[in-house]
Amino acid sequence: MFFYEDFQEGQKFVSGERIVEYEDIQKFADLTGDYNKLHFDQEFASGAGFQGVVAHGLLTLSIMMGLWYSLGLTNGTILAFAGLNSVSFKAPVYPGDRIHIVGLFLSKRELASRPKAGLVKLKLTGINSKNETVLEAELALIVKKKKNSD
Repeated sequence: MFFYEDFQEGQKFVSGERIVEYEDIQKFADLTGDYNKLHFDQEFASGAGFQGVVAHGLLTLSIMMGLWYSLGLTNGTILAFAGLNSVSFKAPVYPGDRIHIVGLFLSKRELASRPKAGLVKLKLTGINSKNETVLEAELALIVKKKKNSD
């Protein structure tokens, strides 16, 4: 488990893989109401330049967050999700694609408003089984400090 003090600039973290299933796309559409044809109509998606239907970009980002959680590094030390910046969708994710993340620790800083925690910034990169980057995003997390944990 990582506390605020445990993060060091340049640290990298690599997750296991997760297969993105067509069923995931269907469930995400049911949850969000986003039934764009790109996600359900092969002919429409092909006409838009894709090899077939694609996963929602925000589904991919959500899966990446789950992959971060699966590492177990900050489970129990994250106090809040403080921000999401520089989100960039680099390549489509298709049903059957395997993705994993590489997390890179960018920076941390004290918070005057929360003396028992600090702000940690990470860059998450989603990578498919062809070793292509599919998504990049920077996260800001409020993480508990070790010296003040009870």
